[in-house]
Amino acid sequence: MTTFPTWDDGTTGTGPDHQVHWYDEGTVIIRQALRTNFEGPFIYLLLGSERALLLDTGTGHIDLRAVVDELLTGRDLELVIAHTHGHGDHVGGDPQFDKVVGKSAEEVAQYFGITAWPEQIVQFDLGDRVLDVIPIPGHHASHLAFYDRSTRLLITGDSLYPGRLYVFDWSAFRASVVRLAEFVAAGNPVDFVLGTHIEMSQESGVDFEFGSSEHPGEHELQLSPAVLVELAEVLTEAGDRPLRIVRDHFIVYPLSATGEPL
Repeated sequence: MTTFPTWDDGTTGTGPDHQVHWYDEGTVIIRQALRTNFEGPFIYLLLGSERALLLDTGTGHIDLRAVVDELLTGRDLELVIAHTHGHGDHVGGDPQFDKVVGKSAEEVAQYFGITAWPEQIVQFDLGDRVLDVIPIPGHHASHLAFYDRSTRLLITGDSLYPGRLYVFDWSAFRASVVRLAEFVAAGNPVDFVLGTHIEMSQESGVDFEFGSSEHPGEHELQLSPAVLVELAEVLTEAGDRPLRIVRDHFIVYPLSATGEPL
């Protein structure tokens, strides 16, 4: 049975710059310490028989490259560095690596072979491990979700996690979440939904103040697929008008193009 750790929530002010958890023998979940940057982003390293995929590079304030190199020691794998999306707290460590997939929707689509953005879902084979690459713009124009058939994990970046779901393009976000929920309902079973932050406390509907470097009593990282269904339902019910929606495990938080709350 797979388990998740109790993540470093920043309250001790100590611990490693990156907390590393082997979910299974080919799946690594890395959390950048909150004390290094309040975003505390999660980073995913997926290993196949031919290549490894690193999803996101964190804020860049600390050395991620050394962590990844150590994790790959003794493995003859091509390393692909890509992103869930192109915001700074997910691409800041890019200069630490030699070859990185671009951050724009055009560059992402070209690399993964997506010819009908954002409706087309494509496959990316790591070698005996196939991922479904799913465009989900709305939080960011180049946002992707990754579905791992072998572990039944759905990695959703900043589009769904226990926290504030910042929506810059309401129409695109609604369509993306509904499309993602339909993908799961179409026979792609999900054990856990994994995002890239924790901003909620264990108290239903209560988040930590923006910029907090300590999260005492924080929500667990993993969400059930039912939360994705719930998000799709509340967005459908909301209609075309952006609304702030507070639920137990997330807060829909629409923003203007300049980043101001709507």
